[in-house]
Amino acid sequence: MTKLQYRGVAYDTAQHEQLTSQPVEHTYRGQHFNAPLRHEAAASDTEVELQYRGHTYHHRAAEAAQQVNQG
Repeated sequence: MTKLQYRGVAYDTAQHEQLTSQPVEHTYRGQHFNAPLRHEAAASDTEVELQYRGHTYHHRAAEAAQQVNQG
């Protein structure tokens, strides 16, 4: 299924421009990069302690997988 709808207007995602995997000079938040805009997501580091608005979070992938497999 490639046809989606946004606010009543149908659109086809196959018609969207695809990002290149060739290095491109670009600036993001004031930092200069010469890298491809399309890339694979980095693997998550489960040893990193995440903090958001004063709360500490931990990766719970194994716990989430167990809950999904139970139900």
